[in-house]
Amino acid sequence: MIDSSSPRTEFAAYEVQATRWNSPAGQAAAGGDWCDVVAVDEGILALTVGDVSGHGESAAATMDLLRAIIVEAVQAGPRAPSTILATANSQAYNGGEGIIATAIVGFLDQRRRTFTFASAGHPPPLVFSGSRHAFLSHSPGDLPLGIFPLHHAAVYALALPPDVLLTLYTDGVTEHKRNLLTGERELARACRHAYERPDLDAAHCIAEHVFRTGRGSDDAAVLAVRTWPSAARFPASDASRSVGAIAPGDSRWSPR
Repeated sequence: MIDSSSPRTEFAAYEVQATRWNSPAGQAAAGGDWCDVVAVDEGILALTVGDVSGHGESAAATMDLLRAIIVEAVQAGPRAPSTILATANSQAYNGGEGIIATAIVGFLDQRRRTFTFASAGHPPPLVFSGSRHAFLSHSPGDLPLGIFPLHHAAVYALALPPDVLLTLYTDGVTEHKRNLLTGERELARACRHAYERPDLDAAHCIAEHVFRTGRGSDDAAVLAVRTWPSAARFPASDASRSVGAIAPGDSRWSPR
């Protein structure tokens, strides 16, 4: 199953379009990966992506629970992304089922053009702008959820250029060929193509390029956020025209 959503919102002199792609492994109806966007305040979007170990219905049930905890914590009011991950970690650790998950929680501030995030052992976000790209690596101490009773992830803050593609993803994207370096190069090339075609659904475009020679055997998800100056008008895709702007508190996107 492939899921893609493309709402567009506008704030001040900038436009933002967030898209997602989520596909369980094989023929499974559901998987353990999630990706979500929630508008929490004027000009601020909360982004989260995660990966529960395992496949199938059991992983999907755990994913539903952790995702719901994170979205609820995001909507409860201003909190550091590390605090939100700590809340999810409590559930993962105390669940009594050996739950292990990686995740990222971040806040995109359109007014200040910043991205502030914390990671629980998750693959690093990729930022693409112009001819440059960078993976936002994090500390080895930012451990996955469910390992220790307390979770203390570092918080990272990045100033973004006005015209940028920010991509969050799960390891089913970069490790589908069992070679991380090759997977990261493929992802960077796919992001370049999506960056150069802002009229397309970026998440679907990225996934299509990465998996053009094979899907792999793991759950996979992509969350892509494209920003650009409002003066730089691009043709809207059918998907972006069909879904209106997102409002604060809106969590319309289901995880699969």
